[in-house]
Amino acid sequence: MEKSKTTCSKWRMENSLMHSVVTKKIINFFILIIFILSVQSCEVYKNYTKKKHIPSSKFDYSLIGKAPKYSNIKYWAEHPKKESYYARLPKNYTDSQYNTNPIIDVFFIHPTLYFKGDKWNADIDNEELNKKIGNSTIKHQASVFLGIANIYAPYYRQMHIHSYSDLENGYQAYDIAYSDVKNAFLYYWNEHNKSKKFILAGHSQGTNHCERLLKEIILKNDTMKDLLIISYLPGMPIIAFNKNHPPCNSPNQLECFLSWRTFAEGYMPKNFHINDSVVCINPISWNSDTNFSEKNDHLGILFKNHKIKYPKSITAYNYNSVLWVKPIKIPFAFLYKRNDYHIADYNLFWLNIRNNLKYRLKNNGYL
Repeated sequence: MEKSKTTCSKWRMENSLMHSVVTKKIINFFILIIFILSVQSCEVYKNYTKKKHIPSSKFDYSLIGKAPKYSNIKYWAEHPKKESYYARLPKNYTDSQYNTNPIIDVFFIHPTLYFKGDKWNADIDNEELNKKIGNSTIKHQASVFLGIANIYAPYYRQMHIHSYSDLENGYQAYDIAYSDVKNAFLYYWNEHNKSKKFILAGHSQGTNHCERLLKEIILKNDTMKDLLIISYLPGMPIIAFNKNHPPCNSPNQLECFLSWRTFAEGYMPKNFHINDSVVCINPISWNSDTNFSEKNDHLGILFKNHKIKYPKSITAYNYNSVLWVKPIKIPFAFLYKRNDYHIADYNLFWLNIRNNLKYRLKNNGYL
């Protein structure tokens, strides 16, 4: 009888322990799923085409909100003199070369985050939208330059995402957005540059504004041109446009520009025109050839929880002027697999971009 009680008690204990282990595994499984699903760098990039999400009337100058005055620091998403800031290094990453007083600047232009609204341009005083800009693109994209360059990133009356579909109204909205970007850059130039070398960077709509700024302002001004170190123009099809600022062809080259658009291997968007003139630089190998990057050269992905995870998980190559990535090798990757990695053009290669920039600067005497 005593032996039977002992056996029963032992069985209950083992069963309880087994149940505890299984429960713990289930909890960890769901925690991992939630973590993976949060991989986005910013809000999911969607082309809102439903009528309730797009402007209900044609572009009208009388409906445009006031223009920002860039002498007021509140119109800068990131600025060296702001008391609060969004850009920060990943939680699990430290940089022994971090510079609290960089000798170069970066002028960063954020991508489209204005997806829902009844106007063709966002209100510059939209606090909810401005906070979203800070907590997404500044935190996860512009932060790649933190401790290397002083970050100047203006808010601007960005055009509605639907502007890319409705060109008749969209181009007018684009002009308004660009006028703010131009004014912000000229204010930065006149008040803050002080003859420092600088980087120009953007993404998506920001890349469109960068390209126009280069063509119309920077490369037409000898002083600006001489001080421009490099341009980052990912997320949009960019064709070489000036012999004095060509595509970068090697991992240590400066006075050039970098561009790539990231898609899953085998995918091409509908109505996508292949153009060999469009620049695509592999942000792992930093070459424009069609060779596969080495898996060991990939340094990790920046997740929404602001941690770098899963080095050696991406192999990429240039295919018809877009960057194709082979299936990403991380646990439960199928849960967030997509064809278009536009929103993650920076995140997938965050540490590769940062380390390569430091390499370029060091090899050219800036670090």
